[in-house]
This record gives sequence, structure tokens and C-alpha cells, in this order.
Amino acid sequence: MKDDFNAAQSANQFVYTPPTDLVVLPSGGKFYSETHPLYNKAEVEIYYMTTKQEDILSSEAYNRAGTVFDKLVESLLVDRSIRVESLLLGDKNAIVINARKNAYGKDYAIKASCISCMADKEMVIDLDEVEPKVTSYDDVKFTENGTFILMMPKLNAEIELKLMTSHDEKEISNRATQKAKHSLPEEPVTDRYRQMIVSVNGDSGFQYINDFIKNMPIASSLFMKKRYNEIVPDLDFTYDFLCEECGYHNQGGVPITGDFFWPDI
Repeated sequence: MKDDFNAAQSANQFVYTPPTDLVVLPSGGKFYSETHPLYNKAEVEIYYMTTKQEDILSSEAYNRAGTVFDKLVESLLVDRSIRVESLLLGDKNAIVINARKNAYGKDYAIKASCISCMADKEMVIDLDEVEPKVTSYDDVKFTENGTFILMMPKLNAEIELKLMTSHDEKEISNRATQKAKHSLPEEPVTDRYRQMIVSVNGDSGFQYINDFIKNMPIASSLFMKKRYNEIVPDLDFTYDFLCEECGYHNQGGVPITGDFFWPDI
């Protein structure tokens, strides 16, 4: 028995567990249901990237399927009860940015183009400056399911909305693929609203919601999109640069290009 114990001890000393880090969640856990592991959680624990994650990023199959970031995040989560498809998109973005900083540092070299004169500029983005956007929820009414209520002016309608997850994005993409396969017309706006709207005036029936979406005035649609974008928690990816050629002040979003996880080091 002693020899078996010593052998087990000897084997265990070669088991390496990567260090972990805490990622601040842009959502603060506010938009998850009470049964979700991240409900009201301000942070999530992830592992540092290792060669295992390099294998995931190098996988041609994952890249072709467009699931490489989902597989990456899934492998980094310490709490295995968290399903990556249930993550809000802003929270997933925060995990990806944090993982990249831990692996390759905070400096991210990009090539930006001036929208005025089209001159290219080499610049370095400091990923430490990519922080959660400032969002106020003072006038937001939350439900126990992690959804929120929005009153639609002029329509006298109360709509219940949920924030998009990786699962929702896949559902929309699959729906578009099926429509194209059967030569049906595209409905990008309608399909997104079908995924976002949980109920209208307390009615969660598909036909009732579908009729509401189909008959929504454009002004009301713009109001809903604007308010949704104001509420949705995410990172602030905006950056500024002054064009040295023409003096134009540019503002854009930090691009996540192919070399984001493959910097020239």
C-alpha cells in the first residue's frame, strides 16, 4: 500500500495546472436567469492559455465552422457548469480579450486606414484600455429570468427582451442558411427580433410576437434598437487616431483580425 501511495505521489507531482485569472464581466451577471452559474456574478475565473489553446486556435475544422472562439472560451472556463453558448456576447468578448492579454501581452499592433484620405497607419492598441462600456440600468426593469422590460412609445406596448448569446447568434445564422437553401427571402431584421423578443404585453405566443414584429413601425423599430444597444453590456472597443497625412480625426472599433492571437513576436 505504501509503495502504491508513493507511486501516486510521484505521478501527481508532474500534473501541471495552469494559473487562473478573474475576468470582470461587463454584464455584472445582471442579464442571466437565477439558475445560471453567473447570475449576479461580477467576475468569472478562467485559466491562462497553454499549448492546448494554441491547438484549438490552429484547428482548421473549428475555423471553418466559425466556432474557434467558442471552443477557446469553453476550454478556459474553470467552472465547467458554465455553457459557453449561454454566455452573453459582451461577457464572451471580455474573456477573449483577457485571455489574449495573459498570453501575449496588452499591446496589439494593427493597421488602420484614414476614412478621409485612405492613408494607412501602423498603430498599437493598448488592450488594457479596452474596458466595459459605461451603462446605466437605473430605469431598467429586470425579470427573474434575466430579461428586461421596455415600454414602446406610441404603441402602448410593453415588450420583454433578452440579450443575445452565442446560442442566439447561431440560431439566426442557421435560420438564414435554411432560408437560402430553400430559396426563401432573407429576413435579417425580423429574424433578429424574433430571437430578442420574449413577450409582447405578456403574451409569449410565437404568432402574436411575429405579428407585432411584422407590423412594427420603423420609428418604433429604431427606438427599440437604440435602447437595446444602450443597455447591452459589452466592452468599449472604440479607439481614436489623428491622420498624419490629412489631419482627419478618425474613430473606429478595435478589429479582431487573424493575427489577434498570432502576434509577430
